[in-house]
Amino acid sequence: MKLAKLFGVTGSLVLAWATMAGEARMPLPIAEETGASYRWLQKPVLEFRILDDMESDAGWSHRGFGRMEFTSDRFQSGTKSLRLMSPTKGDEPGSTVGRPFGEAVARRQFAGEDWRDYNRLSFWVYPHLPGFNVISMLVKLYNEGAVSVPDSYHREGLHFFLLQPDQWNRVVWEIPHLARDRVTAVEFVYRLQGNEPGATEWVQFDLDRLELQRVEADVYEGWAPAPGRIAYSQAGYLPGSAKTAVMSGGAARRFEVIRADDRKVVFSGRIRERTGTLGTLQLLDFSEVRTPGRYYLEVGGLRTPEFEIGAEIWRESILQTLNFFYTERCGTEIPGIHGVCHQDWRAVHEGITIFINGGWHDAGDLSQGLVNTAEATQAMFALAESVRAQDPELAARLIEEGRWGLEWVLKTRFPDGQRMTWATMDFWTDGQLGNVDDVLGEVRQHPFDLSVAASAEAVAARVLAGVDPELARVSLAQAREDWASAMAVLGNPNLEVAAAAALAGIELHRATGETAYAERAIELARGILESQERERKDWSLPLSGFFYTDPRRERLLHYSHRGHEQAPVVVLAALCELFPEHPDWMGWYAAVVRHSEYLRAIAGVTEPYGMLPASVYDVNESEQAQFREQVRNGIRLDDRHYLRMFPVWFELRGNSGTLLSQAKALSTAARLRRHAGLGEVVARQLEWHMGRNPFCQSLMFGVGHDYAPQYTAMSGDLSGSLPVGVQTRANADLPYWPMSNCYNYREVWVHPSSRWLWIQADLQTPPPITRVRGMEVTEVRTRTGRDGRVRIEARVRGEGRHRLSLRTANLSVESPEQTVELRGRRMVRVRWETRILSPREDWVAVVVPDGDVAARIEVR
Repeated sequence: MKLAKLFGVTGSLVLAWATMAGEARMPLPIAEETGASYRWLQKPVLEFRILDDMESDAGWSHRGFGRMEFTSDRFQSGTKSLRLMSPTKGDEPGSTVGRPFGEAVARRQFAGEDWRDYNRLSFWVYPHLPGFNVISMLVKLYNEGAVSVPDSYHREGLHFFLLQPDQWNRVVWEIPHLARDRVTAVEFVYRLQGNEPGATEWVQFDLDRLELQRVEADVYEGWAPAPGRIAYSQAGYLPGSAKTAVMSGGAARRFEVIRADDRKVVFSGRIRERTGTLGTLQLLDFSEVRTPGRYYLEVGGLRTPEFEIGAEIWRESILQTLNFFYTERCGTEIPGIHGVCHQDWRAVHEGITIFINGGWHDAGDLSQGLVNTAEATQAMFALAESVRAQDPELAARLIEEGRWGLEWVLKTRFPDGQRMTWATMDFWTDGQLGNVDDVLGEVRQHPFDLSVAASAEAVAARVLAGVDPELARVSLAQAREDWASAMAVLGNPNLEVAAAAALAGIELHRATGETAYAERAIELARGILESQERERKDWSLPLSGFFYTDPRRERLLHYSHRGHEQAPVVVLAALCELFPEHPDWMGWYAAVVRHSEYLRAIAGVTEPYGMLPASVYDVNESEQAQFREQVRNGIRLDDRHYLRMFPVWFELRGNSGTLLSQAKALSTAARLRRHAGLGEVVARQLEWHMGRNPFCQSLMFGVGHDYAPQYTAMSGDLSGSLPVGVQTRANADLPYWPMSNCYNYREVWVHPSSRWLWIQADLQTPPPITRVRGMEVTEVRTRTGRDGRVRIEARVRGEGRHRLSLRTANLSVESPEQTVELRGRRMVRVRWETRILSPREDWVAVVVPDGDVAARIEVR
């Protein structure tokens, strides 16, 4: 298929995304008028107050680098504006390695004013920074009332914004979420983040007309969308999937689905109210609409933009995500973003120097990390392998971008097995060695880092074998070396490290066929099984199937930032596919079932969104009072255990990295189990990011509509980027998404984007349903008695002699294999009498016809 047909893009966009490896490409354009910034600027101002028109220096002060003055060169009102000037870097490195050199600050003092009648700041900025591709600035609000602003983590009260050069930019910042009962200052800040070669080393910002305003502010906290807003999947819906949207507080009782091309009403439904854990919300269910096409929803006088129903609704997000990775490339020119960058960036070990530019910048800053780069590389090659047969052009584009990451992974390994694992970089450098902007990366030999690298290299080698045999050979050789280095320091690994090492062994076995890698992976998988909770807990919501951090099962596994929840399930599912006759097969399979059912159960708590809650927490995990308060703000399971909707966090906030890692576990399990219900839960996580959330915003910038600016102070707006994710406020457990643009929750980040692609690798290749020749299993029924006996009955028909075997977990069965003679269309019943071994543990069984595990039928 051609890209234009697949994605509905224009001819120019197809040319921009030509798939010839190495061909220059422009970053995808962004439709500014469909973003939230455009909407914010159009809001009517209901009331305003001029705070300062920059006509005098009264109340103003300067600190930090550079200087401040007042100028008549240009102004928005009156006769003057305030000018802030600064160098781009200092004479010495900043206080934290790799972070900015300092700040230039213009501060407007206030005498503890009460601003609660207003909810927005507005001001104008004219920047002059010759040679800069991206210009960013920061505004801070200070409050010294009942609640201090900025907060102790220096997140609340900060708002970063991007500016167009050599013109007046109007900036608005909604602040209803901030305490402002005793405002003492507003600061305008330029952070010294270096400059590219050839760009100015002295910057200038003119500021004018600082206003307080009152507008109808956006909803920023809670589960209920604002009245008059509809939360729906802006990417669209699959024809056979559930199709729902969410509202709150609307007076209408019915809604309509209208076909866009002829404005015909194709469905009319009743708006249902649902009261549950999240409060009372309104649900619009139009799952009956299955015909592919473009549609929109109407509720009273309210109408959504158009969306698609079709089989390829996620394809645009794949292309957009690849655009994001392309714009994050380091060490090469990206038009409009940066030139050939960071040529003086190094890692040094045992007298050997490696220049570490290349790969992808990690986030809103310019850092580099082995784990994030390797995981993204693996996701791209895995997805390329999934779509190669039906869409070779997309596969080629994925391979092209994946190679960019692979080459960085290959070049950042030292001969003795040590690796460059991380380097913080939050400024542009001049490309020259021996001066103030030089940064050295961290070097270590850790089994987790090495295993993740080995996995990526092995997958790449397999995919590249028929495309670039020499690169495939080099990649496989280094995968072997990274694996050996990881094994040398593996020791007694926890679950995270064991799963990463096991996956590396699996991928090396797939690439080489050598059994030693598989045997080590199988050995490590035993520790994974021992780390899972199999018994249902006596909680208000009885749960099992979650993991602990290690086989001692003392601490529950959960993450606050970069998630790896998918790791155990990906390993166990891969072993099930590779070794169907292994004695541990049923243990692997049952563990996948348990964990996926755990995830499905907790997703039910957040209906109608179906967002996966973060985890079960134990208040005794920490003595820290703030940790315990956050835990107890979750849903109480018993005196010690609570289910948190969002992770417990402190300075690192945002749940997309954890949420999409959980979704990857589910997509893997759904594919192994061939379970449509699990696939629906996966879809809810993707839809959450595409606007079916309380804020009715697409979280993927440039895709859908009402996408908000993200923290990307160094690289500018990047179409296809995902932020770290929705956060919570203080110790609450409610979604919190204020307009403030600040690290790290609104920061662009390659981690959730790599998870997005890795999930797509499962969604793009549904598993084939195999059937045994001469026999059809039409139905499997179960009946459980009070004495713990379970009867499993399969109804079959066909011709000839056939075998049916029963594999079980937590069931004893005396005769697992039975033989049956089939003739004509006559139905035959095959029964197994079993007994539950542990009443507190769920049982799982599969019926295997004629020894073909691929044709199995799951029984629960």
